[in-house]
Amino acid sequence: MLDLRKIGAYISKLRKDQDLTQLELADQLNVSHQAVSKWERGESLPDIGTLPQFARLFGKTVDDILNAGDNTEIREHQHLGTIVEEIAENKPEQVAEMVNTGEVEVEELVEVAPFVKASALHKVTERLDSSVLKLDVIMRLAPFLGTDTLDELVRQAEGSEIVWDAITGLAPFLSRDSLNRLVDKSIDGSLEVHNLVEIAPFLGREQVDRLVQQVEEGSLSWHLVQELAPFISRETLGRLVDRVVDGTIDANRIVSLAPFLSREQVDRLIQEVEEGSVSWNAVNGLAPFISRETLSRLVDRVVDGTIDANRIISLAPFLDRESLGKLIAGVEAEHLSPDLLASLAPFIDPGTLSRMVTNLLNKVK
Repeated sequence: MLDLRKIGAYISKLRKDQDLTQLELADQLNVSHQAVSKWERGESLPDIGTLPQFARLFGKTVDDILNAGDNTEIREHQHLGTIVEEIAENKPEQVAEMVNTGEVEVEELVEVAPFVKASALHKVTERLDSSVLKLDVIMRLAPFLGTDTLDELVRQAEGSEIVWDAITGLAPFLSRDSLNRLVDKSIDGSLEVHNLVEIAPFLGREQVDRLVQQVEEGSLSWHLVQELAPFISRETLGRLVDRVVDGTIDANRIVSLAPFLSREQVDRLIQEVEEGSVSWNAVNGLAPFISRETLSRLVDRVVDGTIDANRIISLAPFLDRESLGKLIAGVEAEHLSPDLLASLAPFIDPGTLSRMVTNLLNKVK
C-alpha cells in the first residue's frame, strides 16, 4: 500500500535538494503551492498527469516517486509507474491488456486508483476480462469509479449467486436501481435479513415498502420490518396500523414501530384500545408517543369510571401536571387502593401524597 507520508517526505527532499521553494516547484508544474504543501505533508499525491512530469523534472521514474526513493527492497508491486504513465498518455487499453495477461497484477491497478480520474479508470475497467474483475476487486475500486460504471461492472460480475458481503460494501456507491434489481433477484435465495438491514439506507422507499409487503404476505419474517422501520414510508406504516385495527396483525408487533409512527397513527391505535378492538397491553409500549390530548382523554375516562384506574398507571410518567392532578382527584374518592397509591407516589408532590395516604387509612377504618 502506498505510504503517502513517506512519499511526501521524499518529494520534500527532492525539492530541497534542488534548492526550490514550494512556490517555484508549483510554478514549474503548473499547480498551486498549496497542492505542493499537501503532497509534502502526505495529505495527497500529484495527480496522474502531474506525476510523470514531476519525475522527469527531478530525473527520477514514477516508480521512484511512488516508492519514496527506496529501491533496496523487492517491492510487492513493481509496475505502478508503468500504469501511471500509460494512463497519463491516455492509453487505457495498454493498462487493461497488461492486467488481463497477468503482466501487471490487478492489485496494482487498485493501488493506483485513488489518484486516477473516474473517467480514466472507467476506460481501463471496461476493457478488463470478467475473470480479472471479480466482485472483491470491484468493491475496492468502488470509491473511485462513477456510479454508471460501477453499476455496469456489478451487472457483469453477477453470477448464479450474488456475494452479498461484497454488495453491502458497494451499496453506498451503487445506484438505487441497481440495488433494487439485486434485492429483487436475491430475495428468495441468498439474501438474509442482516444483508437487507445493511443496505436499507441506500434503497428507495418503494423497495423498502415492497419488502414490508412481502412480510405481510408471510414470505419474510416480521423481524425484518422492525429492522427496516426507520426507512418505511408513512403510507406503509399507516397500512400496518390498519391491519392491526382489522385484527390481521398482532398489536404487540406494531409497538416496536412506535418511534416511527406519526402522532395521528399512535392516537388511532389508542382509540381502538379504548373501543376494545385492540388489547390494552399495546398502550404500555406506545405510551411515550401518545399525544397530550389523548393522554388527557384517557384520564377523563378513568375519572368517569370507563377505564380502570390501574390501567393508567403505566402512563403516569408521561402525564402533565394538569392531567396528573385530575387523575389524583378522580381516584381519591372511591378508586384509591394501596397498589394504585404506591404506583402513583413517584409522580405526586409530598403534600398531595400525604393527603392521599390519610384518605386511604380512613377508608380502611
